[in-house]
Amino acid sequence: MATAPQFQMPDEDPALPERATSRRAMIAVALVALLVGIAGTLGVQALLERNGPRSEQAAREAVLDYLEAIATGDDEAADEALLPSAERAAALPSTIARDGRLRSPRVAAVELGDGTASVDVTYLIAERTVLREIDAVYADGAWRMQRTLAEPVAIATALSVPVQIDGIGVVPATRSLLLLPGSHAIAPIDAPLVAMPATSFETDGDPRSRVAVDLTPTLTDAAIDALEAAGRDFVAECVAARSCALPPAFDASQLPRPIVVPRTGQAGEVAVQVPIASGEVGTSLEVVGFMDPTLSAFESMRCALAGAEPRSCG
Repeated sequence: MATAPQFQMPDEDPALPERATSRRAMIAVALVALLVGIAGTLGVQALLERNGPRSEQAAREAVLDYLEAIATGDDEAADEALLPSAERAAALPSTIARDGRLRSPRVAAVELGDGTASVDVTYLIAERTVLREIDAVYADGAWRMQRTLAEPVAIATALSVPVQIDGIGVVPATRSLLLLPGSHAIAPIDAPLVAMPATSFETDGDPRSRVAVDLTPTLTDAAIDALEAAGRDFVAECVAARSCALPPAFDASQLPRPIVVPRTGQAGEVAVQVPIASGEVGTSLEVVGFMDPTLSAFESMRCALAGAEPRSCG
């Protein structure tokens, strides 16, 4: 019987297991390094999201800094907190009296978008808590406010004379002022021709408040006396010259006291009217006076009966 050939298995290379183990170790190390890198990247991203310049925390701090600038009267910081394109308040924070500024600013909530933030804030005006929403955008490496916290205040005045609000000269043509939250002081007028007591009003930074201010300067008795005398002399002269539609015997000294009437004109321009009735004649006299900038004297006057051309008088 033939004998089956004999085969001998080759001896196992003792280096193979070591190389396999080394390869597995290298792969494991590479995986660990990759995972660590991914985790590090995610960690940095998470850290930036929490504390980076575009983070919610950064937006919160920027808005709070803006409110603190208004509260402390820091004009420069308040201005820099706004976008360059944002409208500015008519009065700087420092012009508001310290005890009239907003107090205790707080950030209540932040809703973060893609480079935008909607921030709910609270602060005190006098003893009243105000809740407002401030919109901020991330621009030029920092969070900035899209709009000023100031609100429009409608201005109306009884006389065309300049007044001061928070130290700002307000001319008669001014119909609205953009004012920051706080208590705003209206300076008194104590001039020979015009008087007005000091007063104040509050704004809370919410445009929905629709704050309106009625300024109440009044002509002094001295001013009305001067206008009355000019009107009386004007009527006496026109009666004597037969240049107006009044009876020749009309007594100008019996004219009633003038009535101050609203007039839209240049600063310092005021007007009074005097009703005139004589027999079947009924008319009125208007006297317009132009005061000097100090409201101390009339620089000129014009008088006219109803329907006639005004003439210099006084």
